[in-house]
Amino acid sequence: MFTLQPEGFPLWPYPADTFGNLSTVGQQNAALLGAWYRDFYAAQGVLPAKGSCPAAGTFYIYADTFERTFMTAQGYLSGLFQTEALPDCGFHVVQFSPLVTVYDPYIQTLRAGIPNCAINTTQDQTAFYARIGGVNNIPALINTYTSQLQTLQTVTQCCQPSACTPAKNPCTLLDLPTTVNTIGAVMFAPGSLFDTADSVSEDLELQYAQGMPLTGCSTTLGAPCVGWGAIPPGELQDLTKLHVLNLADLTSQLPSFAKVGSTNLMWQTVGAMDQTLSGVAGPNILVPVGSKFTLFVAHDENISAIAGFLGGVSWKAEGFAANDPGPAGALVFELRKENESGDLIVRLYYVTASLDQMRNNTILTLRNPPQRIPLAIPACGGKFDCPYSQFKSFITANVAQECIYTPPSQH
Repeated sequence: MFTLQPEGFPLWPYPADTFGNLSTVGQQNAALLGAWYRDFYAAQGVLPAKGSCPAAGTFYIYADTFERTFMTAQGYLSGLFQTEALPDCGFHVVQFSPLVTVYDPYIQTLRAGIPNCAINTTQDQTAFYARIGGVNNIPALINTYTSQLQTLQTVTQCCQPSACTPAKNPCTLLDLPTTVNTIGAVMFAPGSLFDTADSVSEDLELQYAQGMPLTGCSTTLGAPCVGWGAIPPGELQDLTKLHVLNLADLTSQLPSFAKVGSTNLMWQTVGAMDQTLSGVAGPNILVPVGSKFTLFVAHDENISAIAGFLGGVSWKAEGFAANDPGPAGALVFELRKENESGDLIVRLYYVTASLDQMRNNTILTLRNPPQRIPLAIPACGGKFDCPYSQFKSFITANVAQECIYTPPSQH
């Protein structure tokens, strides 16, 4: 994508000047969340209070091999244990090995080349077209999102490279193709209208969270600014509906995509809970038997896939469009025992700092917390307190068994 804005696209500071890398501010925001997690779960008795490290094996953190996921995990880890004399309490971020040549099968299941593991593109294609109202109904989808697309065009001054001067009547965002790609997955093809709108609207959100100026924007080439200062007041959240539409509704929450994309993370989640209850290591479970607090640091695609897999979990966080899996946001599964009955239940929350808390690097405390939104689980009949046996039965019955990763030594 190209722009007629004189400053071009903003240049991000190191290390985010490399495409896909996490910014320093992004890591700081993960650390602020980590510090809050420590305070909150220390108050719940899950982690020890500050000043004392958890015992070995009672905490576990795992991250995908991407730089941004590792650095997010490192931010969480530093925030959790930043007050202890021993750096990070001696814990470290676990990653899949080899790191460079292979996609992580626990997180990037769809891309990892697990034998016999594939999505059902026919099923997802049917669902895709049902969601947009018919095979030839892309014009209606464009019409539904005309307001957001036109605003995005006004903000970005999008054009094609062969027509990138005002004198040549440049091609606009709405002139991009609407090609649907069904090779390996059903989605709008890279560079198409909704794929581009997804990427750009998410980038505007990240510019805001980064703390780039909102007004008084310089026209110097590469000058940082949120949407060139051209986003109408209050409309950033509306624009990011385009991000959620493409990322979640029309891609990662399609039924087969969601199933395969959730399989290993949900298998690990239930396996870790089983280990907690039995005290016995489960087969092919990464998490130590005694772990009380476990973090898997993955991608927004994984969060959306899990939400879809569980029947359409939904949330609305302050500053974000509905179901936007924002920066460093997390689906938090809690295994609890009810005091009176002794019944085991699972509760699910979406936890994220608000977009303004991120922008302002707000210190998060028990008195000034991030958002912790309780979520009903459709797979449990819409309950907030899901019986553990029901939760486990659903996961066991509905994951893609052929996609569960087994290390070669265990074959």
